[in-house]
Amino acid sequence: MNPASSAPAGFRVAAAAAIGALCCLGAAAALGAQASTGPTHAIAYFGEPRYAADTPHFPYANPNAPKGGEMRTWLSGTFNNLNPYVDKGRIEIYSDAARLTLAFDGLMKASENELSSVYCLLCETVEVADDYGWVAYTLRPEAHWHDGVPVTVDDVVWTFETLKAEGAVSFRAAWRHVEGVERLGERSFRFLFGPGGRTRRAVMEAGGFRPMPKHYWRDRDFLATTLDPPLGNGPYRVAEVDAGRRIVYERVPDYWGRDLNWNRGHHNFDRIRVLYFRDMKAGIQALRARVVDYWREQDEREFATSYDFAEVESGLFNKETYRMATTYGMHWAVVFNTRRPLFQDIRVREALTLAYNFDWGNRTLQYGALRRNTTYFMGSEMAARGLPSPEELALLEPLREHVPERVFTHEFTLPVNDGFGRDREALLRAGELLEEAGWVVRDFRRVNAGTGEPLEFEITVRFREHERMLVPYVENLKRLGIEATLRRVEANIYTNRARRYDFDMTVQKIYTFRIPRPAGMRSYMHSQSADLPDLGNYAGMSNPAVDALIEKVIAAETEEEMYIAGRALDRVLLWSFYVIPEGAPKGRHLVYWDRFGHPPLGREHLNWTGFPYLWWFDAEKSARVDAALGETR
Repeated sequence: MNPASSAPAGFRVAAAAAIGALCCLGAAAALGAQASTGPTHAIAYFGEPRYAADTPHFPYANPNAPKGGEMRTWLSGTFNNLNPYVDKGRIEIYSDAARLTLAFDGLMKASENELSSVYCLLCETVEVADDYGWVAYTLRPEAHWHDGVPVTVDDVVWTFETLKAEGAVSFRAAWRHVEGVERLGERSFRFLFGPGGRTRRAVMEAGGFRPMPKHYWRDRDFLATTLDPPLGNGPYRVAEVDAGRRIVYERVPDYWGRDLNWNRGHHNFDRIRVLYFRDMKAGIQALRARVVDYWREQDEREFATSYDFAEVESGLFNKETYRMATTYGMHWAVVFNTRRPLFQDIRVREALTLAYNFDWGNRTLQYGALRRNTTYFMGSEMAARGLPSPEELALLEPLREHVPERVFTHEFTLPVNDGFGRDREALLRAGELLEEAGWVVRDFRRVNAGTGEPLEFEITVRFREHERMLVPYVENLKRLGIEATLRRVEANIYTNRARRYDFDMTVQKIYTFRIPRPAGMRSYMHSQSADLPDLGNYAGMSNPAVDALIEKVIAAETEEEMYIAGRALDRVLLWSFYVIPEGAPKGRHLVYWDRFGHPPLGREHLNWTGFPYLWWFDAEKSARVDAALGETR
């Protein structure tokens, strides 16, 4: 990509950018004459950040929310590692740097009601080169680790260089276009981007960098698994650990950022207790028995049937559904591992896709609550519709030799039926495709016409609900003469097999979000990630057209450019049949005892649920629940 000759609107100085400018004079001098936005408090992907530097607090946060109380929730699975930066063990999800992080602050934090704006957190100011060749930060002088030691540029440089050299594959892949980190002053530094990384998205993602304390790790192995809670700098620290069963976070009373305007109304619970259950049913029963208080239910059958007790009717227990603004992308899909010779024939993949009767499963197993995924960008303007537009064709034509022909001639559709019985027409077409691919029926078995080898494979899953979802599919495949084995494995085994792509088919989510993240898209779909372990390219996608369109999405200078490139990419992915699309929920389900307050939810208010960092403990509500149930909390 050719560097931009001038700064886009999203990186102009925001309204109150003068704040902190004096502390950046040394850094600005060190940057030389190269043009930049100038130091500011926030940057946006498109347009301008919504909030000025002197905004008292984010308007969706409740600055009067009471501090105190405990939130008890649960997760499915187990953990044996608190170090989020190594590809070893099962990382405790609340410690995972790629997820909600309680104990570690990043350089910047995202706004919850904008498309994509980030505001200075650890940093006091941020400055971006006009050609995206670098992004510079000045750290806040008051930022410190939980032991009182200041957060320094040394911490940033040491963390970056250590991870680039020896860190998790996922980190090295995400940051491969960052050529280095350069100290500019006592509190200032900048990340330097190589030619392939000079994009607005790369700049935005750099703000999520979370340094680790160099002094803490001096006598420890940074790349080892550990159950000793690492020293953090965030609003919470780990108070208790029971490996694989429980982890408890406590609010840090002298948290350095407690009075920062971007944190007001956040981090209200004194303690957050997370219990782990290996079986989803056990977790639901723990919620009903009031061992835990909150759960985000993702199983439509459970949401429809497991929360029908009297306390729901009396208002002691809340069962709520919201349409959120954040999108997943491809929410659960059955993934073909195209590294396997069987699945390298697109006709086989299409046939097996046609054999999946989504409508029957949605009616009988999901209570009709799902929408079929017919896009990798569900809920986004990047979802392909109809035939390609002229603008999309301009991107697709130069890639035609790598693009399925139907991308240009047909809208992508999947079989639709009334959800009763078998879809005979879909199975007949699936049989025709298998015959074309050289798989014929002999003695009621589907075999290779040349070798007589049977068509058989294994579907590996982790969750019971995925097992339930796929039992009817396996039965459908038998009608085509295919012998498919469905195997559910324990969480640790599944994690290690998924890291090595040791499966024929499996079930995964493919995250793309409203503004796709370069690291995520390259991890899930790019040729460079097809053979690297521990990334997200479970399908083994390796297609020059996909690679090129990913880079077009990443390099887009306007929303419209991004949408056009995204739709073109969506078409190529769909017609390549890398996955069998399953269903996406029509809303997000929250179930919890009525002990809490939270901001207004739904896409008109927040991108996501704000749990737990925007919620608070309501003592009066909790007392009402306890009184009604005859309990003392």
